[in-house]
Amino acid sequence: MDTSKPTIFYCQGLWTQAETAQLRRALATLQPQANKPLIIDGSKVEALDSVGALLLVHCARHWESLGGTVQWKGFSEAHEEVFSLIREYAPDQPIVPTQPSLPWMQILGQKTVNLGLQLWAFFSFIGRVCYEILGWCRSPTKIRFKSICANIQATGTRATFIIALLSFLIGIVLSYQIGVQLRNYGANIFVVDFLGLAILREFGPMITAIIIAGRTGSSYAAQIGTMKLTEEVAALQTMGLSPIEVLVLPRLMALWIALPLLVILSEVMALFGGMIMAKTMLGLSFFDFMDRFSSAIDLKTFLIGLIKVPVFASLIAAIGAFQGFQVKDSAASVGERTTISVVQGIFMIIVVDAGFSILFDQLGL
Repeated sequence: MDTSKPTIFYCQGLWTQAETAQLRRALATLQPQANKPLIIDGSKVEALDSVGALLLVHCARHWESLGGTVQWKGFSEAHEEVFSLIREYAPDQPIVPTQPSLPWMQILGQKTVNLGLQLWAFFSFIGRVCYEILGWCRSPTKIRFKSICANIQATGTRATFIIALLSFLIGIVLSYQIGVQLRNYGANIFVVDFLGLAILREFGPMITAIIIAGRTGSSYAAQIGTMKLTEEVAALQTMGLSPIEVLVLPRLMALWIALPLLVILSEVMALFGGMIMAKTMLGLSFFDFMDRFSSAIDLKTFLIGLIKVPVFASLIAAIGAFQGFQVKDSAASVGERTTISVVQGIFMIIVVDAGFSILFDQLGL
């Protein structure tokens, strides 16, 4: 018998039927070794039913069939009673908890089908949101102004500091990088043109939207996902209220109002940072900077950048809320959907911004 250091398998969280797929994946990572002891530690198990116990018993039997010993540790008395019943009535043959490998074509097909179903569910969700917006337009008395104001405070007011700080630093970096090149040709004044066009048309709206997607889009997914997990969404439906109207529309409206204001703040702070760097590195005074800015940058440039903002706000709110409603029956699902909302939000912002750039180029703007 091998007396080497035993392998310890820590069980934690929910070992129930609802988590069967995740439990099988966790057990599949446990590689049985011949004649080696195994310790199964259940001190952090929150819940255990017959399915979870059966998986552990089968794993232990497979380990014992290879000549190893299994020691059970940290399980409560209630859990031990479940294990005793499983050992008495479960089949004797050990079952190896391995995940079957599928052909790559089948995996690709499954992922394609899942993607199609997700897209269909998302567009259905967008349709329900548009329907609820029309309901608010028909009956303005249904608009939840208090909820909208509360979300504006959470989305806009509390995000001003981080937006202002990051935009200021981005303005400094852009001015420095552009100024280094222009100084070699004695064209210091043209740093204003580059900064104005880059910040007002592209960097201001896009960077602000990306920050809000990471900050606010993730919070939308986490909040709604937690409410679904605690059955608050089901309670709203039981009371005859639409979860879309109560949870999504106020957040969407708040972002429509707050994001343009945050973009303006971002652009002002970025230009201020660029102005300071231009004075420090290029010797360009504040008066010369503002004089060149007013003559080189027109109102159209500002409006072109601002046109994209409501679309960005809609994407952030829709993706965050949709992923929140996709949460299943576990806390891990909340984290997974929150991460997906951030990744999808940032990806779609960049894609849509590229689409706007192509569209404006075709229109000659």
